[in-house]
Amino acid sequence: MNIFSHRLIERSPFPAYISGMIVSLSCVFAFLTIANRTGLLDKTLSGEVSSLELRATLTVMVMVGYLPVAHWYLRKWSQQRIGEVNERFALQGGICVPKENILIPAGLLGWLAFLSLFLVVPSQNLLALKPWLWPLDYGVLVVAISMVGWWMGRFSLELVWTALHLTQLAKRLPTLNLLDADSFKPFAHQGVQSALLIIILMSINGHIAFRPGSGVIGATVLITVMLVLTVVALILPVRGIHRRIQARKYEELALIREQIRLEKDKLLAGSHYSNDKLPVLLAMETRIERVPEWPFDVGSLSRFSFYLLLGLGSWVGAALVERLLNNAW
Repeated sequence: MNIFSHRLIERSPFPAYISGMIVSLSCVFAFLTIANRTGLLDKTLSGEVSSLELRATLTVMVMVGYLPVAHWYLRKWSQQRIGEVNERFALQGGICVPKENILIPAGLLGWLAFLSLFLVVPSQNLLALKPWLWPLDYGVLVVAISMVGWWMGRFSLELVWTALHLTQLAKRLPTLNLLDADSFKPFAHQGVQSALLIIILMSINGHIAFRPGSGVIGATVLITVMLVLTVVALILPVRGIHRRIQARKYEELALIREQIRLEKDKLLAGSHYSNDKLPVLLAMETRIERVPEWPFDVGSLSRFSFYLLLGLGSWVGAALVERLLNNAW
């Protein structure tokens, strides 16, 4: 059964990423309106309150629109890649996705973690635990962080679950044809596309990754989790097929080299038996040796490197903009 937010995204007249941008911008402008009404915006512009607090809150508003769409793309791409593997290797069975009874606990865990790291731990007076004292802007922030934590937990679990499913799927594949590199591409594409979703998320909140003061704990934990998820998203989906390729490669090389040894012995013994097979075996050995044990091709690695540079570039750009603004003020 489709998740409610996924059904909304599919029924939207706009592409999924446009819908996410609309939600993010709506949340940003809504909070700016609230911040102006409560005086937070004036305090920030006057320097009475650090601009980092407002920027961090606006980043949370952007994530409210991004994470449900990222989850939708993750599921869509996962179903496509699993379907491609089933089709190319003639596997029986449907396309599995995590059930709600698994995703709900992950969402609750994410919600609890985000509230603790970003509201409870940094607060000296435990304002997060006293809702009757919340000003309007703080209440909105609590709701937004709760939504982000909920979706981050669900998104992270589905990413790991899908990667593990592909690993298990690789074990069920029939005998591999090492010379058919295209049959392994769905695994690599899943890894690169999943990592892209995390890199975009890192680009969104990279400017608060090293925030000073009491919020440094939550920011450090968040950026560490995202770095780990990036590695997991890239490597875990291809781990199973990597092991299958590696094992099959060693097996075929052992057989070919045994045949080469037999042909060589016949040749050295002066046998009149035709040795036309020897050049073919040597060529096959060279070709099998050149088969990469990881299913990433040049295009996949180039895309991942480009995405990673974009993420790192956004961090550097945000830091430069912040320094220019501080110097101007």
